[in-house]
Amino acid sequence: LIAPSSVASALEGTDSALDSMDLAALALDGSFRPTRGPDGRLEPVLTLPGDSLKTTPPMGAVTVSSTAATLGVVALAFVRSGSPLPPLLGVAAGALLGELFSGAFHWATDNYGRLETPVVGFACAAFQGHHLAPWTISHRSVFNNVYKIAGATLPLLGLGLALLPPSGAACVAVMFYLQLVAQEFHRWSHTPPSKLPEWKRRLQRAGVALPVPEHIAHHKPPFDKHYCILTGRLNRVLEHAWAAPGPVLDMSTTLP
Repeated sequence: LIAPSSVASALEGTDSALDSMDLAALALDGSFRPTRGPDGRLEPVLTLPGDSLKTTPPMGAVTVSSTAATLGVVALAFVRSGSPLPPLLGVAAGALLGELFSGAFHWATDNYGRLETPVVGFACAAFQGHHLAPWTISHRSVFNNVYKIAGATLPLLGLGLALLPPSGAACVAVMFYLQLVAQEFHRWSHTPPSKLPEWKRRLQRAGVALPVPEHIAHHKPPFDKHYCILTGRLNRVLEHAWAAPGPVLDMSTTLP
């Protein structure tokens, strides 16, 4: 058994590392100086126009709908398949692709585009602004944090059902739904561990959820590594891809 004093010391150390990361982010932009709240955390700073920390019933409804739709697509794959193997392989492939997609999308929106970019402009501005106020995500509720992604998954799940065989649709459904999970794990990684319930800290320690030190490694200028935010397990493999030469990976290019 681990002594309670050792656990407390480890939590304090990780809390301190997160706070140091947040203070370093403040130094990147002197336009705001948030105060600390009663719990010791920096107060949230919203960097996007129209953004809010408020949680509304439609946010919960769209998140629940995305969850139910994903489970339905996966269940349909098992019902329609003559063997459990194809849907199981589809789900497994979706899990792997979910981690890969979280990193690729994060890389793209960190380095390309802006608020005015069609379709993904809000995501580009959100990820880029997040570097300036990384602590703000920890003040969001789960529904406020993931509802935009949940809304985006619904038409994509329908498209998968229409165009792919059942096991393929299950693969796509899992891949896209895991972006909700990744964004929630991302929130946990910015929340001081001392303020997380023990079950969430267990998932982080087991590498099921994105560990805090793994994501802190991303929040160091020029923010050019450790992009995966589901579990972070593919980050070391993908570092070579992010650093590869060629026009596709030219970080000096900004898309309109």
